[in-house]
Amino acid sequence: MRTRLDLIIAEGEGQKTEFKERPNRLAREMVAFANASGGTIFIGIADSGAIPGIAISNELVSRIQDSARNCDPPVRISFHKHAGKVLEVCVAEGNEKPYQCADGFFLRNGPNTQKLTRREIVEIAVAAGTQRFDETLNTRFEYPRDFDEGAFSRFLELSGINLPADTESILRSLDVAERQGGHLRMRQAGVLFFAKEPQYFLKESLITCVRYEGADRFGVIDRAEFMGTPTVMIEEALKFVKRNTSVAYEIDGAAQHRELYTYPLAAVREAIINAVMHRDYFYDGSHVYVHIFSDRFEIENPGGLASGLTIEDLGKRTVRRNRMIADLLYRAKFVERIGSGIRRMESALEANGNPPMEIAATNFFVVKFLPRVEARQGVPLSSRQNRIYQIVKERGEISKAAAAGLVGVSGDTALRDIKVLIQHGLLTQEGRGKATRYVLLRRV
Repeated sequence: MRTRLDLIIAEGEGQKTEFKERPNRLAREMVAFANASGGTIFIGIADSGAIPGIAISNELVSRIQDSARNCDPPVRISFHKHAGKVLEVCVAEGNEKPYQCADGFFLRNGPNTQKLTRREIVEIAVAAGTQRFDETLNTRFEYPRDFDEGAFSRFLELSGINLPADTESILRSLDVAERQGGHLRMRQAGVLFFAKEPQYFLKESLITCVRYEGADRFGVIDRAEFMGTPTVMIEEALKFVKRNTSVAYEIDGAAQHRELYTYPLAAVREAIINAVMHRDYFYDGSHVYVHIFSDRFEIENPGGLASGLTIEDLGKRTVRRNRMIADLLYRAKFVERIGSGIRRMESALEANGNPPMEIAATNFFVVKFLPRVEARQGVPLSSRQNRIYQIVKERGEISKAAAAGLVGVSGDTALRDIKVLIQHGLLTQEGRGKATRYVLLRRV
């Protein structure tokens, strides 16, 4: 029978979980958790999830207790033993932040423990006691009535969690829910990721995407609002950008065309994820916006910079406004490494031939991309032609009438665009008359 420890190992390290093969440098981990929102250290488990085990003795427990008491202020801990070979050290969130050990001040940041600078220490001291949106309980959500099993299963699949444990145990282990008064209460992060209708509870937690005809916010060509869980909204917003962004195709006889988007999709994806992950959810008068102009691409989210950060710090320091949301995105493999988003955007823009991005932060955080420099030969497509091509890639085929309806033009105009795609070797015609369909050209 699967145990709670099996579930924890399957979920891996995260914002509130640390594996230690040996009881080394525990004081660092304890103050890091105390300075964040608490957490648990499992001694006897390797980073890989293997369980070499450890001899649990009264002397070991006493030594860990002494280490916790010697922190300044003392850290509150408790113990639990697993099969006599894994020692669970539960660290409570501190109410006298910041905490330090002999090696200095540390903070838990995703699956990592980082040493704090003097300024970060001051910021923690100033912000001590501040309430974090994503860690508060949502009193309107009722489990299991409002819980979406499908969204939960998809998250488990993305995260690689496949143990046959009961749902409540997994939710509590992820710390997105807790038992209170005989009921399972969901935190706001859990509502965002696992509610049937997240926007019913958090109405501004959506993404609006707009493509404009010109360089201002007039002449809207395409607009869509995406709701659902953060992972669904991110994926749908990226699809919108793909079909509304000009692209060139390098055709050199290889089996695959190389797509050169005006704005690199890797950078766009990172910007959308960062906006969802770091926006201020207490700000309920706005949401995340994606704007595609004729001369630039902008993503904005409410909240500006997190407390203590400057624009110059971006890519060098990490301060997460929503630690639990960031942790869930990390577990779902949407975030590869905590704090790497800015650098990855910079690298993607440079590789694609785009100028450096521009960032502004007041009450809103705005990232602006400028178009790529046409430094390489490629097959240029208009935004409408690219949209038709993206639809064919998603659906497998398209008719003239369907293309006309989907992009909002006449049948003759749609056919002219399709012929351009055929001339460039991207599509081919199948069938005749009313049965005519256009499909991807399969190169060999």
